Amino acid sequence: MKKMFSCLILFLFLSLSFSETKIGYIYSIEIMNNYEEVRQMNIALEKEQKRLEALYKKKIGSYDSLKQAIETGSIILSKDKVMQMENDLLNKQRDIEQFQLEHLGQQGSLYKKQEELLKPILAVIDTAIKTVGEEKGYDYIFDAANGAIVYALDANDLTADVLEELKKISVNKDSEAIKQ
Repeated sequence: MKKMFSCLILFLFLSLSFSETKIGYIYSIEIMNNYEEVRQMNIALEKEQKRLEALYKKKIGSYDSLKQAIETGSIILSKDKVMQMENDLLNKQRDIEQFQLEHLGQQGSLYKKQEELLKPILAVIDTAIKTVGEEKGYDYIFDAANGAIVYALDANDLTADVLEELKKISVNKDSEAIKQ
């Protein structure tokens, strides 16, 4: 009877310790597709992108017109006028390249605008995830779209333990090096 009672207590202890971890998941892509604030942000970004593309096309059109004017008029225009037009063409080309870098490139104004608009939205989504995790008692919430942890109880954070272990390993290596 005493053995059976001990086994029962051991079983209860093990089942409680393993069953206490509660894990959930989200699909961030679905959240981003269905959250109204993200939709509004995308509409604003599309408007800005169209505005910038219209300016870019206007610059390209001006460049192409001048290039064609040089090609067709080079026979009847003076050399000085052709050289001036070629310099203008070169300036327009530089202007187009600068426009691409400033507005359409990876660090351009469109990218910066997206980051600026997205940052507060992501903060709200993060707060919502943490609230759901705390209220429903989850230890971890994963993003199924990319496998990242988006919420974890601080009690499960092992960073300090790992750093402490690394210090011990470093001390052990130092003392071994001194012995040799």
